[in-house]
Amino acid sequence: MYGHRGYSAKYPENTLLAFQKAIEYGADGIELDVHLTKDKKIVVCHDETIDRTFNGSGLISEMTLEELRKYDSHGQKIPTLEEVFDLIGPLFKINVELKTDVIESDELVFRTVKLVKERNPDRVIISSFNHKSILYARELDKNLKLAFLFGDQHIGKTKEIEKQSVEAGIFSYNLPVYAKGMAEMDELIDFAKDQGIKIVFWTVNDREDMEYAIEKEAYIVITNEIEKIREILISRLE
Repeated sequence: MYGHRGYSAKYPENTLLAFQKAIEYGADGIELDVHLTKDKKIVVCHDETIDRTFNGSGLISEMTLEELRKYDSHGQKIPTLEEVFDLIGPLFKINVELKTDVIESDELVFRTVKLVKERNPDRVIISSFNHKSILYARELDKNLKLAFLFGDQHIGKTKEIEKQSVEAGIFSYNLPVYAKGMAEMDELIDFAKDQGIKIVFWTVNDREDMEYAIEKEAYIVITNEIEKIREILISRLE
């Protein structure tokens, strides 16, 4: 169970506080999103702008880290990916999502791969909706755990994606749990199992979705509701 943007149901998403609370409340890992600033720092934020989550506005790619840190989210400043690694230590697991599906950036991929390789890469999964970014990451390193993230934009392209998955040695398919029951979802899951590709579901926030993830033998579930999902998992062991 990974905390989606940390423990985002109760704490400001993608902040050091949310990540610390995910650890404290028993998550096995965290999921977060990264962008590149104007001065080439890797920062953690979901959107391309800070408008929704911070008390300011502007594109992250057009602001320096110093400029970004003039703003806060409930008292929390925007963190760098390096600071997150410092917080969680060398063993705690992490899924780093490259936010290159709106603003493409090979430099973000390159810099993220470089940092991950310095920070015990075996416990890291790098994912993106932009599968070209993942294929570029594979060019940079043959051993990284890489994941194709799936959304509505990938429906109808599964055969091409399956071929790329095998060629690139994709570690996991990160699938939206909201698409459960769709024929293409079931086909992807069956293909993944045949190829030894792990299944990760996002965002699993209730018992029905958790039961579905268990039925499909999910390797990881990514959730906003860490305590709720932890209670469901514990109840199954009793």
